[in-house]
Amino acid sequence: MKYGHLKAGLAINILSANELIFQESILLWQRKCEDALYSLLILGARRPVRHLASVAMRKIISKGDGISIYSRASSLQGFLSDGKRNEPQKVAGAAQCLGELYRHFGRRITSGLLETTMIASKLIKFHEEFVRQEALHVLQNALEGSGGGGASAAYTEAFRLVMRFAFADKSFVVRIAAARCLKAFATIGGPGLGVGELDNSASYCVKALEDPVSSVRDAFAEALGSLLALGMNPDAQVQPRGKGPFPPAKKLEGGLQRHLTLPFTRASGPRSKDVRVGITLSWVFFLQAIRLKYLHPDSELQNFALQVMDMLRLDTSIDAHPLVIVQKITTFSFIDFVLTFHP
Repeated sequence: MKYGHLKAGLAINILSANELIFQESILLWQRKCEDALYSLLILGARRPVRHLASVAMRKIISKGDGISIYSRASSLQGFLSDGKRNEPQKVAGAAQCLGELYRHFGRRITSGLLETTMIASKLIKFHEEFVRQEALHVLQNALEGSGGGGASAAYTEAFRLVMRFAFADKSFVVRIAAARCLKAFATIGGPGLGVGELDNSASYCVKALEDPVSSVRDAFAEALGSLLALGMNPDAQVQPRGKGPFPPAKKLEGGLQRHLTLPFTRASGPRSKDVRVGITLSWVFFLQAIRLKYLHPDSELQNFALQVMDMLRLDTSIDAHPLVIVQKITTFSFIDFVLTFHP
């Protein structure tokens, strides 16, 4: 084990100077370095070392013979499929490396997306929170890396996993990871998600804005804004491969009213301020996506801003909440427009 650590450490140090390495040189020792890093990961390396080893593995493959991505991803999947619950460090190491490979080579290993999703479903049931967190990290990386080109069953299982297990997890880091998985779904066009799934996931995000941990609320606010922006753009929604035909994509009618305006005006209780600030952030992320990702014209952004103003007029609470709203939205290049509003 010590020798394996030395070899892996050498590989990591070499890759830190990667700009000096030529492909011809890497090809000479690529397989040995990959094997050393793999051994280090499945021997149970701790988190900082897991990260370095995973990055080194990715760099070696990207600079060397890229064909090895298939065998290396397959070996990691095989190890994780057989992983035991009494070996959490080993499982977490392999999962982190697999996620790193998917993040950079996902479109080349899309065929393994369903198996990776099933692996994440297994890991989410571990007692250790860091394993559950890695389960969702590998899922997020697999979704983003593969895009919408995977099998429909993979996206169905991934969505089920996030909605059924991750939202209510007792660990806040796992809940944050769940929100990022939903954001990943929105980023890649929501493959396999119809209007019902988008509406349901948005409702869960609104509920999560009552979470006692601010970083969890922020993560779900971003996911909510991204999902609603996707729902407003049916042409951007992706149809996955697999059994079809799939129903045509539809616009999420009334989504802004249902998931932003009404929750803001109806917020009450000890978490009402948190909910309103979270919805504020969701508006900002929604507007960012509408303008920067879906390229809506400025005239449409003004129409959306009017909806924000209407929402504020319905607010009968203290002035602090409208001030927060105005402050957040003005940071998103609405300064001239929003400053015309006087609560």
